[in-house]
Amino acid sequence: MVKNPLVHVPAAWPVLARMNDLRRQAVGRVRSVDMIRWDDIGYGDDMSQRLKLWELNDLCPRDGWPTVLLLHGGGWVEGSADEFESFAPRLVRKGLMAGAVAYRLGPEHRWPTQLEDVLGAIAFLREQQVDTSRIALWGHSAGGHLAMMAALARPDWVRCVVAVGAPSDLRELQGVGASTVDMVFDEDQLEGASPLCVPCEAPPPMLLVHGQLDPVCDISHARAHAAARPDTVTLREVPDGDHGLRWPPRACARAKREAIAWMVEQMDLPQRGSKWRRRKKKKR
Repeated sequence: MVKNPLVHVPAAWPVLARMNDLRRQAVGRVRSVDMIRWDDIGYGDDMSQRLKLWELNDLCPRDGWPTVLLLHGGGWVEGSADEFESFAPRLVRKGLMAGAVAYRLGPEHRWPTQLEDVLGAIAFLREQQVDTSRIALWGHSAGGHLAMMAALARPDWVRCVVAVGAPSDLRELQGVGASTVDMVFDEDQLEGASPLCVPCEAPPPMLLVHGQLDPVCDISHARAHAAARPDTVTLREVPDGDHGLRWPPRACARAKREAIAWMVEQMDLPQRGSKWRRRKKKKR
């Protein structure tokens, strides 16, 4: 099989792909019991600019919901917000609002359209009932790249970033195998579109989670970025980990749990009430 940097495995096994979609939907339904969900929110004029939102059916904190935006992978040319069907409710249980972003894809839409869409989604959310001081970004692969780029472009909008298996230097991917970099970026854009090379005086904290055996995006990307920004970038290497953090299962599951805990700690979530919690009467 040809390695295709930053792109999901080609749909050579449609039955397996369909089974995986059904699994995500089933797990998502179980995890989202007693959650409020919106499936098709437009944050722009294009039909591709859509948001899915999950929110606890509970009392909102005074300053609005702390929020995490989830950005799918797919090499900037494919992928879907459906990737987070089972994962988003897991984050909502932590006391967050979760949003999965669909953005315009290449090669029809070239860079920086994808980044503009992510920034547009954040701007849209900032006008909703969210805590604008507590907005995190979580992305996988190309989505992780977009999360880092958005945070470096608007550090005042982003509390923290978790990037999983994400490229930090697009120059290293140009012309590699069946890379989609050439389908989305002009050659003179690669340096300016590489998080490793983007200057930022006060970048938000970033956690890079990367498999040591990632065959799609080599771990050297994460190592170089962590070395360049030691004060703000933390690297969590997964021994023998693959690109999607599915193998080895135990190590990858542990890395995901630790990444969620890191993000929750960075968000410094406020206390909230609960309509389900029994309240004691104050003594006079």
